Amino acid sequence: MFNKSKTNSTNPNTENSVDNTVEQEAQAESQSSVVAQAPIAPTPAVSSPASTSTPTPQRAGMMDIISAPSSSKPSILSEGFSFRGEIAAKGAIHVEGSLNGQIQVDELTIGARGQVDGVVTCSSLHIKGKFSGTATCSELIVTSSASVDGHVVYRTLSVQKGASIKGELLLVK
Repeated sequence: MFNKSKTNSTNPNTENSVDNTVEQEAQAESQSSVVAQAPIAPTPAVSSPASTSTPTPQRAGMMDIISAPSSSKPSILSEGFSFRGEIAAKGAIHVEGSLNGQIQVDELTIGARGQVDGVVTCSSLHIKGKFSGTATCSELIVTSSASVDGHVVYRTLSVQKGASIKGELLLVK
Protein backbone atom coordinates (compact mmCIF):
# COMPACT_ATOMS: atom_id res chain seq x y z
CA MET A 1 0.00 0.00 0.00
CA PHE A 2 2.90 2.35 0.70
CA ASN A 3 4.28 1.81 -2.78
CA LYS A 4 0.86 2.43 -4.38
CA SER A 5 0.48 5.68 -2.47
CA LYS A 6 3.95 6.68 -3.46
CA THR A 7 3.25 5.99 -7.11
CA ASN A 8 -0.08 7.74 -6.87
CA SER A 9 1.51 10.72 -5.12
CA THR A 10 3.82 11.22 -8.06
CA ASN A 11 0.87 10.98 -10.50
CA PRO A 12 -2.26 12.05 -8.59
CA ASN A 13 -4.45 12.32 -11.71
CA THR A 14 -4.05 8.72 -12.99
CA GLU A 15 -7.21 6.82 -13.94
CA ASN A 16 -5.82 3.42 -12.76
CA SER A 17 -6.53 3.86 -9.06
CA VAL A 18 -8.53 1.04 -7.54
CA ASP A 19 -10.07 2.73 -4.58
CA ASN A 20 -11.03 6.35 -3.85
CA THR A 21 -9.60 6.13 -0.34
CA VAL A 22 -6.20 5.20 -1.73
CA GLU A 23 -6.48 8.10 -4.12
CA GLN A 24 -7.45 10.47 -1.28
CA GLU A 25 -4.55 9.19 0.85
CA ALA A 26 -2.22 9.73 -2.06
CA GLN A 27 -3.50 13.26 -2.53
CA ALA A 28 -3.12 13.93 1.19
CA GLU A 29 0.45 12.63 1.06
CA SER A 30 1.24 14.68 -2.03
CA GLN A 31 -0.23 17.78 -0.37
CA SER A 32 1.80 17.18 2.80
CA SER A 33 4.93 16.63 0.75
CA VAL A 34 4.19 19.82 -1.16
CA VAL A 35 3.76 21.64 2.15
CA ALA A 36 7.03 20.16 3.37
CA GLN A 37 8.74 21.08 0.14
CA ALA A 38 7.18 24.53 -0.11
CA PRO A 39 9.48 26.10 2.49
CA ILE A 40 12.49 24.30 1.03
CA ALA A 41 11.94 25.27 -2.61
CA PRO A 42 11.47 29.03 -2.08
CA THR A 43 14.27 29.27 0.48
CA PRO A 44 17.10 28.73 -2.04
CA ALA A 45 15.30 30.97 -4.51
CA VAL A 46 14.87 33.67 -1.88
CA SER A 47 18.28 33.29 -0.28
CA SER A 48 20.09 32.91 -3.56
CA PRO A 49 19.26 36.41 -4.86
CA ALA A 50 19.64 37.83 -1.38
CA SER A 51 22.98 36.13 -0.90
CA THR A 52 24.25 37.40 -4.23
CA SER A 53 23.14 40.95 -3.47
CA THR A 54 23.76 40.94 0.30
CA PRO A 55 27.54 40.20 0.45
CA THR A 56 28.35 43.13 -1.80
CA PRO A 57 26.97 45.73 0.67
CA GLN A 58 28.39 43.81 3.64
CA ARG A 59 31.84 43.74 2.07
CA ALA A 60 31.58 47.40 1.18
CA GLY A 61 30.51 48.09 4.76
CA MET A 62 33.43 46.12 6.15
CA MET A 63 35.85 47.98 3.89
CA ASP A 64 34.37 51.28 5.06
CA ILE A 65 34.89 50.26 8.68
CA ILE A 66 38.48 49.18 8.04
CA SER A 67 39.35 52.36 6.14
CA ALA A 68 37.61 54.62 8.69
CA PRO A 69 38.56 53.30 12.14
CA SER A 70 37.09 56.29 13.98
CA SER A 71 33.57 55.12 13.11
CA SER A 72 34.10 51.69 14.66
CA LYS A 73 33.18 50.72 18.19
CA PRO A 74 36.04 50.56 20.69
CA SER A 75 37.45 47.42 22.23
CA ILE A 76 36.84 47.58 25.97
CA LEU A 77 39.03 46.40 28.84
CA SER A 78 36.46 46.24 31.63
CA GLU A 79 36.92 47.14 35.27
CA GLY A 80 38.65 44.29 37.08
CA PHE A 81 40.40 43.19 33.88
CA SER A 82 44.20 43.41 33.91
CA PHE A 83 46.35 43.06 30.80
CA ARG A 84 50.14 43.04 30.64
CA GLY A 85 51.89 42.93 27.27
CA GLU A 86 51.94 44.51 23.85
CA ILE A 87 48.90 45.69 21.88
CA ALA A 88 48.98 46.90 18.29
CA ALA A 89 45.57 47.49 16.74
CA LYS A 90 43.60 49.67 14.35
CA GLY A 91 40.65 51.42 15.92
CA ALA A 92 39.94 52.42 19.49
CA ILE A 93 40.48 50.92 22.93
CA HIS A 94 38.61 52.00 26.05
CA VAL A 95 40.28 51.02 29.34
CA GLU A 96 38.38 50.75 32.62
CA GLY A 97 40.69 48.08 34.03
CA SER A 98 44.48 47.96 34.11
CA LEU A 99 46.72 47.95 31.04
CA ASN A 100 50.52 47.66 31.33
CA GLY A 101 52.92 47.49 28.41
CA GLN A 102 53.41 48.83 24.93
CA ILE A 103 50.24 50.08 23.21
CA GLN A 104 49.90 51.24 19.62
CA VAL A 105 46.31 52.14 18.58
CA ASP A 106 44.43 54.86 16.73
CA GLU A 107 42.47 56.06 19.78
CA LEU A 108 43.04 55.29 23.46
CA THR A 109 40.56 56.31 26.14
CA ILE A 110 41.44 55.72 29.77
CA GLY A 111 38.16 55.67 31.67
CA ALA A 112 37.63 57.18 35.13
CA ARG A 113 38.46 53.84 36.80
CA GLY A 114 41.12 52.86 34.25
CA GLN A 115 44.90 52.71 34.63
CA VAL A 116 47.49 52.61 31.86
CA ASP A 117 51.20 52.24 32.55
CA GLY A 118 53.65 51.95 29.66
CA VAL A 119 54.56 53.30 26.26
CA VAL A 120 51.62 54.56 24.20
CA THR A 121 51.57 55.61 20.55
CA CYS A 122 48.22 56.84 19.23
CA SER A 123 46.56 59.65 17.31
CA SER A 124 44.10 60.50 20.11
CA LEU A 125 44.68 60.01 23.86
CA HIS A 126 41.78 60.81 26.17
CA ILE A 127 42.66 60.47 29.87
CA LYS A 128 39.96 60.37 32.55
CA GLY A 129 41.73 57.94 34.89
CA LYS A 130 45.43 57.30 35.62
CA PHE A 131 48.25 57.31 33.10
CA SER A 132 51.92 56.80 33.84
CA GLY A 133 54.67 56.29 31.30
CA THR A 134 55.48 57.75 27.91
CA ALA A 135 52.94 58.72 25.25
CA THR A 136 53.13 60.13 21.75
CA CYS A 137 49.86 61.39 20.26
CA SER A 138 48.38 64.01 17.96
CA GLU A 139 45.52 64.96 20.29
CA LEU A 140 45.73 64.87 24.09
CA ILE A 141 42.64 65.40 26.23
CA VAL A 142 43.06 65.40 30.02
CA THR A 143 39.85 65.63 32.08
CA SER A 144 39.40 66.96 35.63
CA SER A 145 39.48 63.45 37.14
CA ALA A 146 42.74 62.48 35.35
CA SER A 147 46.14 61.80 36.83
CA VAL A 148 49.13 61.95 34.47
CA ASP A 149 52.64 60.97 35.54
CA GLY A 150 55.22 60.79 32.79
CA HIS A 151 56.30 62.19 29.47
CA VAL A 152 53.66 63.04 26.83
CA VAL A 153 54.37 64.40 23.35
CA TYR A 154 51.32 65.94 21.62
CA ARG A 155 50.19 68.33 18.84
CA THR A 156 46.93 69.60 20.37
CA LEU A 157 46.15 69.74 24.08
CA SER A 158 43.05 70.15 26.20
CA VAL A 159 43.29 70.08 30.00
CA GLN A 160 40.36 70.53 32.36
CA LYS A 161 40.64 72.30 35.70
CA GLY A 162 41.45 69.86 38.52
CA ALA A 163 43.59 67.43 36.49
CA SER A 164 46.81 66.21 38.13
CA ILE A 165 49.86 66.33 35.88
CA LYS A 166 53.39 65.32 36.95
CA GLY A 167 56.13 65.07 34.42
CA GLU A 168 56.59 66.65 31.04
CA LEU A 169 54.15 67.68 28.35
CA LEU A 170 55.92 68.48 25.12
CA LEU A 171 54.28 70.25 22.15
CA VAL A 172 55.46 69.09 18.74
CA LYS A 173 54.43 71.09 15.67
